[in-house]
Amino acid sequence: MNHSLNQKFRAIEKLFNAGFVDEKSILNMKLEDLLKMPNLTTIEVNIIIELKRSIKDKTIITFLSNSKN
Repeated sequence: MNHSLNQKFRAIEKLFNAGFVDEKSILNMKLEDLLKMPNLTTIEVNIIIELKRSIKDKTIITFLSNSKN
């Protein structure tokens, strides 16, 4: 699903505020960690899942630009 860049940055900001500030910590994040984050929307959870996948696949720019390979 294509989310706006603004939505992605809001989700990433919430990750940073929760202490997930680098690739390793985001990749090691568990479902329980997401549940502890206040005011996280379903859309933001989906964005975080997509972000984790893009970090793993080394496709951050593709993730941010909503483009497909």
